[in-house]
Amino acid sequence: MAEVVKPAFAGSFYPSTPDAVKADVCNLLQNSCSPFSEAVGMVVPHAGYVYSGKTAAYGFASAPDNVSTIVICAPSHRYPFKGETVFDTDFLETPLGLCPVDRKITGFLAEEMESIVFQEHSLEVLIPFVQMKWPDAMIVPIVLGMEPDCKKVAELIYKHAPEAFLIASSDLSHFHPLSEAEKLDRMVINAFLSLSPEQIGDNLEACGKTAIKTLLYFAAMKSAGTAVELHYSTSADAGAGTDEVVGYFSGMVLK
Repeated sequence: MAEVVKPAFAGSFYPSTPDAVKADVCNLLQNSCSPFSEAVGMVVPHAGYVYSGKTAAYGFASAPDNVSTIVICAPSHRYPFKGETVFDTDFLETPLGLCPVDRKITGFLAEEMESIVFQEHSLEVLIPFVQMKWPDAMIVPIVLGMEPDCKKVAELIYKHAPEAFLIASSDLSHFHPLSEAEKLDRMVINAFLSLSPEQIGDNLEACGKTAIKTLLYFAAMKSAGTAVELHYSTSADAGAGTDEVVGYFSGMVLK
């Protein structure tokens, strides 16, 4: 029997019915972006679609079309562990159906890191975008704990999936006044644009900063030379007020 990770956040972070999910994602992807054919990976946010969907869609619309394997590195929010885990399972499910996991790659990775499987919104909310953008692709889901070895994870991805497109899932600052949030978020964006993993330090506020750091290590292995800022927004742009905002960013790494 196939091993399936069931959806846990449909109906809260994103719609719960196939038609509604498809309509939402299609609508969000209708922007002015064109695909970067030479992209090796990107950063996109993972909040509810009403808040971060527009910014995430800038990333997916700008991603290459000809992608067959997608590695998603996402931070753990609910399951406490130290290092990193790969979801060595058959499918991740959303209202759009089953998204296949590349068991060959996850099997290799599971020999060199943990394989704990659990529900995680920073991973799940990106899957419908993957299903709409790349309906025939397979995914490699990796979730990072409190102290992952980002360079090791990047090296393993490069070893076992060198041609994969790597997605780093991350929101930015949380619950600061708008002006302060914008300053904190700009620090993260500038660090990403530097293409230097060493610039992603403990002083930065982003729940997925280790995912971003992993992406930058992988990008260096791929000889990427350019990072592009695609879109920045905050929860205030979605009408949530300016007293305690959350920041969202999408950016692409190119050869």
